[in-house]
Amino acid sequence: MEQSILIVDDEADLVGLYKIVLKMAGFQVTGTTSGRQALQQVQDQTPDLILLDVMMPEISGIEVCKTIRSLALDKQPIVFMYSANDSYENKDRCLNAGADRLISKSVPVDAVTEEIRLVLPVGG
Repeated sequence: MEQSILIVDDEADLVGLYKIVLKMAGFQVTGTTSGRQALQQVQDQTPDLILLDVMMPEISGIEVCKTIRSLALDKQPIVFMYSANDSYENKDRCLNAGADRLISKSVPVDAVTEEIRLVLPVGG
C-alpha cells in the first residue's frame, strides 16, 4: 500500500508542485490550501505524513499542528513543517507545537522528497 502524504500550503502552485513530484516518487498525495480543510482531511483519512506550511492565513500551521496532535487518532501522522523563516525561534515554535521537523523553503523539492523517503520508504 502506498504511503500517503497531505500537502498543506496557502500557495496553490507549491501544493501542485509537491503533488506532482511526490506522486512521481511513488507516494499517494493529496493537497489543500486551507488549514481548516487539512484538519478535516486528517480526521477523515489520516495521512502517513503531512507537509505543512507554517505561515498560512486563517489558521497558522502552528495551530494546525497543535490541533492534529490533540486529536485522538488511531495513528498520529509524521508532521514536517516548512517555512521561509528557519530561525532557531521558529524551529522551536514548530517543534513545541508537535512537528517532527522544520524544513526551510529554500531547500529544493527533490531534497525534501529525500527527507520524506528517510521516514516513509516507498513501498513500505
